[in-house]
Amino acid sequence: MRFTTTPSHSIRTPLNRTPFDPAGAVTGIGSLPFTSVESAICSVAEFSPETPFWPQLPRLSEQESAIGQGLGIVAHLIESRSEGYGYQVREGRIDSVVEILHRSNGELTPVNAAGFSAFEEALSSGVFRSAKAVKGQTEGPITLSSYLFHGGRPFLSDPALFSAIAFHVSQIICWQIDRLRSAGLPVLLFVDEPALCLEVPVTTAVSEQQGLNALAVTLNDIRTRGAYAGLHCCAARPFERMFHVKPDILSFDAHEGLELFFADPHALDFVYQGGTVAYGLLPTKRHLSAIDAASIFIRWLEAATRAGDPQRLAQRAMITATCGLGLLDTSSVAETFHAAHGVSKLIRSLAGVPEEE
Repeated sequence: MRFTTTPSHSIRTPLNRTPFDPAGAVTGIGSLPFTSVESAICSVAEFSPETPFWPQLPRLSEQESAIGQGLGIVAHLIESRSEGYGYQVREGRIDSVVEILHRSNGELTPVNAAGFSAFEEALSSGVFRSAKAVKGQTEGPITLSSYLFHGGRPFLSDPALFSAIAFHVSQIICWQIDRLRSAGLPVLLFVDEPALCLEVPVTTAVSEQQGLNALAVTLNDIRTRGAYAGLHCCAARPFERMFHVKPDILSFDAHEGLELFFADPHALDFVYQGGTVAYGLLPTKRHLSAIDAASIFIRWLEAATRAGDPQRLAQRAMITATCGLGLLDTSSVAETFHAAHGVSKLIRSLAGVPEEE
């Protein structure tokens, strides 16, 4: 499926949101490789104290994976496909699936999101006293509907089925924001959409523009709840499509696509109009101890200088890994975040942020 990049009008809604100053902030994409919820929360507190995120724990169960989490509400009515990827609706259960999706309240449960309730408890008990914002995440409607099949076809190929998934995703987003904003801090809600990169033609009654419009509405739902709308895609870099749906925060694999991003004519406009960029500069792989934060920063600085004002770009920058860490070994968490903080320190210095005592 190809997605068009026809320019669209701005859907950003002016809101009195709690200000969020990125300026080198470090956070996680979402998943961590722990099977202990307590270990995951301690890791977030240690390595992402200023912008903590609730940890997804795919090694606990398949239901904790990004897709499994999003489809948890209908887990008893679907099954893994025998061929190909994703899940299929059990025979004769499609009406029940659609009904449940339309009745969704978006709640994440300890069965498929053990890290969320633990994160809430940690927030309320003062574990994250130095936090300046909190982050949540969910799989987006395009990707989630690409992974659920009925009659051999993905939900993305049917307008009614796609609409049911999009509603459910919106409910997950609203539920998360309502819970996270109790901390009294800016809330960042990232929508993960690797399926934005799909180029394989699919016979579908859902047009390219309808898919993008649904994603744009999803991001605007985040803003209308008073949170910051992030859009993450760590597959091939579909920058025009990402700019098209107007996120507040654009998150991508900058280890592979940094220079391509700065070469995009929309990149500077996005930043100079108030957008934030979460640069995934740390590759999601094992054994990063040899990674030199200064070299990563120099690469970023050279690319930013060629594109525009590096100080201004640094002021609107966040630093992350390219993707979630859930499939790595546990030692990779410390290595990745240590490198991220090394880059962050240099970004913050360039941005003019004074070092904290």
